Amino acid sequence: MAEYNPQELQQKYEEWCELHRQQLEAQQQFLKAEALQNELKDYYLNSQWMADREADMPIEYSGQAHSIFSEDALWSMLSDHDELARKWMRLGLDALDKK
Repeated sequence: MAEYNPQELQQKYEEWCELHRQQLEAQQQFLKAEALQNELKDYYLNSQWMADREADMPIEYSGQAHSIFSEDALWSMLSDHDELARKWMRLGLDALDKK
């Protein structure tokens, strides 16, 4: 018969509560990121993106991310999003399968 330590379990429950709160925030951030990505994707697939890029339109950016005129950067954004969505889906399915 297993012996439980209620104090340790209380601490684990409190840690779970904090992680759960962070997971809910992460879901909201994922949805916000998806909305931003959709807007960027629409621009990237629009002929204006190529015209702006070819015109060497000056834009300011932080240097923490590539310019939106970097074709590789926007393409990577699309594939990174899909990969992350698959990981979230797999995590959820794995959690449900363990029940």
